[in-house]
Amino acid sequence: MQGRSPYEYISALNIALFLSANKSDVDAAIKAGYPAGQVLNSTFEDCEDDKTLRIAFDFDGVLANDESEVVMQSGGLNEFHAHEVRNAMQPHNPGPLQKFLVRMANIQAVEEEHKKCHPGYDNRLRISIVTARNAPSHERTLHTLKSWGVMANDAFFLGGIEKGKVLAVLKPHIFFDDQSGHVQSASHGCSTLWYSEK
Repeated sequence: MQGRSPYEYISALNIALFLSANKSDVDAAIKAGYPAGQVLNSTFEDCEDDKTLRIAFDFDGVLANDESEVVMQSGGLNEFHAHEVRNAMQPHNPGPLQKFLVRMANIQAVEEEHKKCHPGYDNRLRISIVTARNAPSHERTLHTLKSWGVMANDAFFLGGIEKGKVLAVLKPHIFFDDQSGHVQSASHGCSTLWYSEK
């Protein structure tokens, strides 16, 4: 592209996610309505013998739209939980990275099929959900993932626990979150991080 931003080709190439370290390219892609995120610097070091690709996602505003986050901001935690309990069987509307997650889940399905013929095969792709949600709002999250045909390998419903502490143990290669504070706290536990300010 000789220095030009490639985000204009997202739709033409059926791309589910645009990542770049260049913030202005990311902002332009988001302004154009594409799912995009900025890759930030990190001190994460991966083990050369590790053959697993670990991807972690926040939920609200990332995989699901931010409808419930808006309820939380306007009505507080009690109203948020009441809203989620009332809508527990109603799947969330997709967020910016839902299509990307579904595509990753398709790769996982291929791995599971391969494993049937090759029992010694170790899955290479591991997907985790790391969210500030906790009981009882976790039920709607799980129902939503199931409705999309996706099941995460790990799901962490943290309540008040700092995400960075869990991510430091999980060691995802990339973590997707829409709040820069969560991304900054995780910067030592992941190799690359993404966020898109609203």
